[in-house]
Amino acid sequence: MTSDAPHRPRRRRVLHGGLAAALLGAGALASAADPVVWLIAADQSAAYAEALAAVREALPGVVLRSFATTALPAPGREPAPALVLTLGSSALRVALERATNDSALAQVPVAAGLLPRASFEVLPLRASPPVTAVWLDPAVERHLDLLRLALPDRRRLAVLWGPTSRAWRATLQRAATERGLQLIEAELPAVELFPALSQVLGDADALLLLPDSAVYQPGNLNNVLIAAYRQRVPVLGYAATHVRAGATLALHTEPAQAGRQLAAVARRLLNERRGLPPPAASTLWTVDVNEQVARSLGLSLPDPAALTQALRRQETRP
Repeated sequence: MTSDAPHRPRRRRVLHGGLAAALLGAGALASAADPVVWLIAADQSAAYAEALAAVREALPGVVLRSFATTALPAPGREPAPALVLTLGSSALRVALERATNDSALAQVPVAAGLLPRASFEVLPLRASPPVTAVWLDPAVERHLDLLRLALPDRRRLAVLWGPTSRAWRATLQRAATERGLQLIEAELPAVELFPALSQVLGDADALLLLPDSAVYQPGNLNNVLIAAYRQRVPVLGYAATHVRAGATLALHTEPAQAGRQLAAVARRLLNERRGLPPPAASTLWTVDVNEQVARSLGLSLPDPAALTQALRRQETRP
């Protein structure tokens, strides 16, 4: 998928207004000693508004200045902030371009959120400014753990690799072997999407979707889900929209969770004055289940809360 964040149609009208107010500088008065942080948002959609609200709530005692990508202060008009936060891939690109052309921002750390790993890794990062990120994509190993908890009898997992997701192939293969799972694989563009899908679904009993715009796009996702459904193969996705479209279950990071984790990075940088943490996958995530699709496939799945609790408990074991 190429979008920066999941589409969140509900609550758009209320949250849209909240973000517009934030971009105009609304907020509580702060003391002169409070650190100033810039937050650059890629757009004013509901997902970004939700993430921005979570960042603001989690950073009391910080002067959070919010800007659209097209409304940054002109160079030299304001003192440099202590930190720059970005929401979305395009916001990070704008922040990096601005730092290149504004010496006052050249050494100001940048922490990025609400973007997929693939979008971060294709950016031309330089020595300055220092940059880190929290990707939306949960660790691929966690998807396998969820599959074993939700569908313990499914051991043959179909995966379609594209130019982006191919980088995770060795990690996923190793994790699958450790968990007693077999990967049924095909690679694009060596094979076209639907012949490749037909090839893997014939031998698999579950399908794992991985973020890769060369494989899964908004225009073909419904057909992918229909093909899997006709083969009676449950689909594990990586976005809430996948479950709404017909995937059996999904493991994903909500915008508010992405905002809270970005704020945690900001607190560490502001309070501890340590170096930037390395870019990493989100450790905050949500499990969704499409109960109607599960029932129609003859599956009895635990509810999302039970799956979430079991998965978290499993990850905290020594």
